[in-house]
Amino acid sequence: MEIINESSWFYNFAIKKLGIFGENFFNAVIILIIGWWLSKLLVSIVVKMIKKSNVDDIVISFIRSILNIVLKVIVIIMCVGSLGVNTASLVAVLTTGGAAIVLGLKDSATGVVSGIIILFSKPFSKGDVIEVNGYTGKVMEIQMLYSILLTLDNKRVVIPNNELANSVIINYSFEETRRVDLCIDVHYSTDIELAKKVIQEVIFNQPNALREPEPYVRVDQYKDSSIAIAVRVWGLTDDYYALKVDLLEKIKIAFDEKGIEMAYPQLDVHIEKER
Repeated sequence: MEIINESSWFYNFAIKKLGIFGENFFNAVIILIIGWWLSKLLVSIVVKMIKKSNVDDIVISFIRSILNIVLKVIVIIMCVGSLGVNTASLVAVLTTGGAAIVLGLKDSATGVVSGIIILFSKPFSKGDVIEVNGYTGKVMEIQMLYSILLTLDNKRVVIPNNELANSVIINYSFEETRRVDLCIDVHYSTDIELAKKVIQEVIFNQPNALREPEPYVRVDQYKDSSIAIAVRVWGLTDDYYALKVDLLEKIKIAFDEKGIEMAYPQLDVHIEKER
């Protein structure tokens, strides 16, 4: 493939100085530059087309990473071909070598397949808050071999796709609503009906607490040194953490105002004098 016009002084200079290799070399350089630019342009166009079909961002990220690699490999093969190397033999060598690499790096190949499985089964979407293998964070993207989470304290966690596909995943963002579960411990001497009424008033005054399903406030169990009151309140998933901390703070403040003391583990020790 002849890219540079033979009448060009630069072309003639290259031929004089570098010989026949000069022509192939400069053709390869031009193919590399233009091919690299076109590959980026093509990826950009494909991504824009996919976005119009309302595909999840996490799928777009995965497709972009695959296209980038495939197109750049094609450009490199074209460059090598312009240098006079038999590309048919090269492709055969790459295919054989690729098969050997896949066998040698079967975990990486499994990661790619796992990434595809995750994309099509959609256990989560970009932006969802999930818990997996002890890590809780927001899903940022799925790449060819890894998925990336951003934890609530802003740590970047990179998890292999094959490990992610074989793990139990808790998706906290899948449903629109979540339930806040609290256990409030009070002394045995506490007026239970008063304590329940105070808690219900706090819930009623919370703007992000849903009325349906109806909040649940009941005695849950008798502990060694306290009575446990179970509190279950529904709210929007996005309001979960705000609702939880607001309830904890407001219940304590309301208890203090009403003279209700919250219980804590304690041990009574009685010492008897020897007679």
